[in-house]
Amino acid sequence: MPIDYRLVYPADAVEQAVPIGALSSPSLDPGAATYAHRVARACERAGIGNAAVIHVASVAVVRMAMRYGPLGKDGHAYHNQDHLLELLEDKLPALLAHAGLTTIGREALALFCACHDLRQREARRHDDEPIGANEAASLAETERLLDAAGLSGTALRMMLRFAIVGSTFAAGNDENVQSQGAFAHRLAGWLDGSQPGWRDDPIAAEAEHLARMAADIDTSNVASPYIDFAQSAVALATEIQYRAGRALDTAESAAGCLGFLTEGQERYVFALQRFASREGRATFGAQRDANAARVRETGRRLRERFPAGSSPSSGHAVINAFREIAAEAH
Repeated sequence: MPIDYRLVYPADAVEQAVPIGALSSPSLDPGAATYAHRVARACERAGIGNAAVIHVASVAVVRMAMRYGPLGKDGHAYHNQDHLLELLEDKLPALLAHAGLTTIGREALALFCACHDLRQREARRHDDEPIGANEAASLAETERLLDAAGLSGTALRMMLRFAIVGSTFAAGNDENVQSQGAFAHRLAGWLDGSQPGWRDDPIAAEAEHLARMAADIDTSNVASPYIDFAQSAVALATEIQYRAGRALDTAESAAGCLGFLTEGQERYVFALQRFASREGRATFGAQRDANAARVRETGRRLRERFPAGSSPSSGHAVINAFREIAAEAH
């Protein structure tokens, strides 16, 4: 991966407004301070004591809250600070219980949780590597944070780079990325072609393995309690309509919400989400399998509520029906 994405995807206004030292400012927003405290506690529970790593993760989550959360003006229902915190506080410790990782491996996974989704509105500016625009921009910002924090270790940077690249996720409609699912499944094969001999480098081999675990953490909402998994589907449906400029209280958003909460969820669970690591399967597999049957049943009942040819009054109507059905399936 020779491209230096720091040169391709520059800092935006939020990155400039929240530099590495911003969290020590006496004028720091109380909400930002709360997020930083939660990150520090999550890192401590993950066995991470490196203050620079914790600081980078904290700045990343605060920036996410300013870009796409309650501290900003472009609120995203799913890709916001709560997604990062859920991974750090819940999914990461669950996976670490099944993974015998080195200290650097734990640090890289924690930084992945905090940094992999930092950018969500990027246009593609590169053509030579199979990484999505949002992931490339997130990687660029992450590497600038590592630079500012003095984290120059080759192993940590390679692990984090592989993990963010591997998290590129396509639903089959992006010709520039891959046909479906997380790129982590194809990362090793791509490296065989682009960087022959990488398997002889123990750091690269460990980084590729860690990338597969990171991909499983990124899609671990499938292993949340079903009512929480259903809520994540609602959040994604809401975000998609928001990004498309369709208000949920209009009929214009109804078809998109219905399609995403039926066929979209079924395709995600039964085709796109596949465990890339044995650790991911051991950690999340049982709950994911239990949820799969509920996804199918919820989709069936939602189609019965809004049969083909019907016209739901709004996206809200579809979401409310989905929530009702999902609660009964819980």
